[in-house]
Amino acid sequence: MPWRHVAARALGWVTTLPYRWRDNVHLGPRLLGNGRLRISGPGRVEFGADVNAWSHAEVNRLITTRPEAVIRIGRHARLNGCTIVAAERVEVGADCVLGSCELRDHLPYSESPVDRRRPGRAQPVVIEDNVWIGGQVSILPGVRIGRDTVVGIHAVVFDDIPPGVIVGGNPARVLRRLDSGASGDNRSE
Repeated sequence: MPWRHVAARALGWVTTLPYRWRDNVHLGPRLLGNGRLRISGPGRVEFGADVNAWSHAEVNRLITTRPEAVIRIGRHARLNGCTIVAAERVEVGADCVLGSCELRDHLPYSESPVDRRRPGRAQPVVIEDNVWIGGQVSILPGVRIGRDTVVGIHAVVFDDIPPGVIVGGNPARVLRRLDSGASGDNRSE
């Protein structure tokens, strides 16, 4: 194993040291990181195997706002400066790549003018396997993004996205379908 991989694994272990003894954080094996990972809140955060939380510029923030909240990151996922906030549940599938995006399963305010000071209703966010999410993307409550999908930079996703497409814009819309043979994980287990 090259020395860079050994150093990255060691740094990943040191990065996660503050979270290793917390009952509500489960760290999968071989987590890579460089000190830009912050986990806060009373809920549960779970990492699959071989997650890469190596951010070059921004901090990866995983925040739970309630004890029953869950953030689940699938195996081989790559986080690069993303913010994930959960009051109920946010799931990121295997082999996903997240840029400096924001995923929320609730809004910090109600949509009703009468209840403006109360938090909005939580609705789970699900990102299926092999999804790429670009920088400055906002994924709003209740959204499901289908597998093998690419979400372009600065998109705002209000509604579910079907599998195998490229989306972009505000609101996000399908720009084109991906070739069925061009997607998928070719990694051998």
